[in-house]
Amino acid sequence: MSRESKLFSEDRSLVNKRIKEYESFGWELLSINGNDVSMARETQNKVYSELVKNEYNYEDLMGKQRALVKPTKPADLSFGTAFILILLAIIPGVLYIVYKNSEGKKYRENLSIYETEYNQLEQEIKTLCEKSRATFFARQE
Repeated sequence: MSRESKLFSEDRSLVNKRIKEYESFGWELLSINGNDVSMARETQNKVYSELVKNEYNYEDLMGKQRALVKPTKPADLSFGTAFILILLAIIPGVLYIVYKNSEGKKYRENLSIYETEYNQLEQEIKTLCEKSRATFFARQE
């Protein structure tokens, strides 16, 4: 019987999650060495081609999820700067406050979009892993 192996590195906090996800595609844990994980699977399995297809889709979704860029939070409104600008001239102070408020609103909108896309991809990954797990552990004739 032929087997194939997979080696990957993952953050310590995500190692167990990744192992569980890869087990959905027929991979078996061989060893964990710090952040490095070694897994193997049987290639003679009757549902092997479907598991490989599901794993390819999983990798694609993971790539999309990792490609998402979380927006950076802008610096908070500086009351000292606002006070000085108001003292120097009302208009620059008001413009500064309006600018910081619009910057904060834009950040919250971008963060909401990011979180929505991230959570959607996370749900797709979870669904795909569950489907593949059911395929792998289903009765094989």
